[in-house]
Amino acid sequence: MNAVRKAISRLPKIGITQSFSLAHPHFAASMVVVAAFIGMFLAPGITNSYGIFEEEYENLYSNSNSTTSTIGSPTKSSLSPAIAIGAVHLGTNYLFTTIAGVLCERIGMGLTTFIGALLVGAGMFAAGFCTKVWQLVLAQGVLAGAGIGTIFIIVSTIPTSWFSKNQGFLIGVVHSGSGVGGLVLAPLTRFLINRYSLSGALKILGLILAVGIALVSLGMATKPDELIDREDEDNIDMVASLEDVCSNSDGGSSRCASVNKVTSLAKKRMSVRSFGVRDVHSTKGVLKSQEFWYLNIAVMLAEASFYVVLFFLPVYSIGIGLTSEQGALIAGVANGATIIGRITIGYIADLSGNINMFLITHVFVTLSCFFLWFPAKSFIIMIVFACTFGLFAGSLTPMVPLCSVTLFGQNGLANNVGLLGIGMVLTTSGAPVIARLFYEKLGQNGAGYGTVALFCGGVYFLATLSILALRICVSRNPWAKI
Repeated sequence: MNAVRKAISRLPKIGITQSFSLAHPHFAASMVVVAAFIGMFLAPGITNSYGIFEEEYENLYSNSNSTTSTIGSPTKSSLSPAIAIGAVHLGTNYLFTTIAGVLCERIGMGLTTFIGALLVGAGMFAAGFCTKVWQLVLAQGVLAGAGIGTIFIIVSTIPTSWFSKNQGFLIGVVHSGSGVGGLVLAPLTRFLINRYSLSGALKILGLILAVGIALVSLGMATKPDELIDREDEDNIDMVASLEDVCSNSDGGSSRCASVNKVTSLAKKRMSVRSFGVRDVHSTKGVLKSQEFWYLNIAVMLAEASFYVVLFFLPVYSIGIGLTSEQGALIAGVANGATIIGRITIGYIADLSGNINMFLITHVFVTLSCFFLWFPAKSFIIMIVFACTFGLFAGSLTPMVPLCSVTLFGQNGLANNVGLLGIGMVLTTSGAPVIARLFYEKLGQNGAGYGTVALFCGGVYFLATLSILALRICVSRNPWAKI
């Protein structure tokens, strides 16, 4: 064990140095946010564009044409094995959010992000040489999925360590990067496939991801303890001086009320780094809390359904008579709508409470699946659904770390979010397969995709019930800012 620790200590340090952060704290914080945004753009952005690959794999391995293990050699099968590529990709993604959370504690966020860049780049590039389904599962599913999960847990949580105010807005800005990535990378992927073939597109994207995320790793670093201590000392001095002013003031109750408001803000800035609604300080304590399991169930269900929708949108569109270009545009619009949703809902969450917004957004997502997606038979309705879905469902990823901070505080955030990833391994791997089975067994031709819409709406409904249970568990006051 000592030998391992010594070997780890000798590993090169990647990311913003502590001395630079102490000398230029505001610039360092800005670099972290920009780097995290670019990381979101590239890594989860390519996952959000997987629907384009799903369409290609559907054509290569569809039930009616070809489902063999070798590209171009069709045989008959009851279920397209191409769905396994996306399912394994998602499952590995969330498995490695847990592993990466532990790895960050050992070697730092910069080097962990660099390792993720190598994994995702190698996985996508290797997929360009694959000729069999099982090879694609290992390359794009396991290897690229592991890299994206490693990167995601870092870029999704790191900004909260640098900012104590407006966390919802800043997290929303960072997480909107995956929406921008989906908006840009979905049509880019379609263009590359049309221009250079599926194999060429995978190789090109692999190189782009490897180089881009390697550069992102240079901006990954947590806030030094010296800066946190310095800010807390300033806030303690502020609280003490303002309370003295209030106690000695002859300015009346209005002046004291103003002072108390500022004092409360200063105390909040100190406590937000360490404490949440539930005062727990260990992994064991988090796992024992009822709130964690309500949040865990909600995230497991909602995240799985979110990717089923994104994966099926292009194929669904073709099933109802639209073109592949229209399907790619609809997927891009859904990703683009998440940009607005994550920023605006993150800002509103700062005002109304993270868990409150988590509940409200998923009520709207559930309704949109049942009343927009299920009856959709035209391009216009699909665009309306894509906008509505992206606007509200896209808030899931920023809401997860924000709700975790609300419940358990800033300390151990990456680990706590990583714990949620364990459950998502099963649901995100299984949901696409179950959705495909519903389509294959219950539906026929384009009309069969209506069963997928009902399936996603039902899963979102269960997730919404779990969020409601979490909200009631934390506070029964409907007007409380939670």
